[in-house]
Amino acid sequence: MAFSVAFSQALDIAAYVNAKSQDQRDEYLSIQKISEMLNIPVPSIKKISATLKKNGILSSKTGLNGGLRLAKPADAITIYDILIAIEGRTPLFKIHEAVDPSAFVNGTRVERWLDASSKVLNQAEEAMLKVLKNTSLADLAKGSDRD
Repeated sequence: MAFSVAFSQALDIAAYVNAKSQDQRDEYLSIQKISEMLNIPVPSIKKISATLKKNGILSSKTGLNGGLRLAKPADAITIYDILIAIEGRTPLFKIHEAVDPSAFVNGTRVERWLDASSKVLNQAEEAMLKVLKNTSLADLAKGSDRD
């Protein structure tokens, strides 16, 4: 299963808002400017930013100097927060559970490999989520300073 493009776009939007607010001390960034710089259509940014606002990642202001900004410090926003905001809490792997081990000559062996395959997929998902939970927007900004 692949995550939607909206997840990577949300990550790009949040990272860009963070970078611009640090570089230029911009209080709010216009959706139009974000669209131009990230090559994401304005309607997509509006939809994604509404979701990120609902989840406490972005805040917005209307008017002449309006736009988007982070709702909290970059070190308090994890990649996991953005993932959950956009994709929800659906498990990464959907486990096939329709296999009937009793239909096999060695049903016990089939049960063991089914359990082992489920276990490895769950471990892989837990490892990925751990990395995302331990990586903040601030960490991404630090990583880009090394380039």
